[in-house]
Amino acid sequence: MLTFTKSTPQSLVRQLKDLPAAPKILQKLQKLLSSENVSLTMIADLLVMEPGLSARIVQMANSTHFNRGSNKVETVLEGIHRVGVKGVKELVTYAVSSALVGRPLAAYGLQAQTLWNRAVACGLAAGYLAEHSGAVDYDDAYTSGLMHGLGLVVINSYAAKQAIPRRLPSSGYPQDFAPAERDWLGFTHATAGAALLQQWGISEPVKTAVEFQLAPEDAPEQHRRLCMTLATARWARSLFCVTDEIIPDLPSPEWLEGAGLDRSQFDPWLKRTRARYEIACTELRLGGY
Repeated sequence: MLTFTKSTPQSLVRQLKDLPAAPKILQKLQKLLSSENVSLTMIADLLVMEPGLSARIVQMANSTHFNRGSNKVETVLEGIHRVGVKGVKELVTYAVSSALVGRPLAAYGLQAQTLWNRAVACGLAAGYLAEHSGAVDYDDAYTSGLMHGLGLVVINSYAAKQAIPRRLPSSGYPQDFAPAERDWLGFTHATAGAALLQQWGISEPVKTAVEFQLAPEDAPEQHRRLCMTLATARWARSLFCVTDEIIPDLPSPEWLEGAGLDRSQFDPWLKRTRARYEIACTELRLGGY
């Protein structure tokens, strides 16, 4: 008698064999930055252990997005001096995300560049929301924005192993691909992404934000504002990156309030995010490392 085991987010993550090991650098960096005695040289010594990552960091440190008109840098240490300790995690997370979304997702009909654009737009939007409200940590918001679509990579990897090809259509913001995923698997890319982040040892706030990005009102209270920040940032992502998608005029009022943004502040936030996103798309295009 044949028995069938139901797929779960955790079982899909355990089957992954081909994702880069680069996220480990985030864990090491996080531990290093938490030390009272951390120095820029110590950070550089960690990053140079990943040669491809180091090259990407130097490249990005020279971009307008990070450069702000300074002289060109040649080494990781110079790049770190430019952005400072506070900017290191943002820069490294940017570089790591390039590797994680560096291939097309056939099950979703998404090209690699499109996937990267979505990640960058969401990361910038979430980060600026955090800066504005002061209610959530900037790094948590920025990282959860960049990582919000990782579950698509997990499910796409599983779909590629099936005998019959799968195509999962988007229902549009705010649920994205979730209805089609639930119909097929019983869970969504949000929970699949959270399972992967948990396996990697990424911080609890970021994991929770990714997990509850589709229904932030259901998130644990201590992380609910971060979840609503991410859910609101996804609206800007759709506006910038999914031009054929019809989206609401505004994100959910409840989510906006949770993110600390009222209507009078909405347009300046959106304008600032769009400007930085356009620079990123011009100068930091997906290139891998």
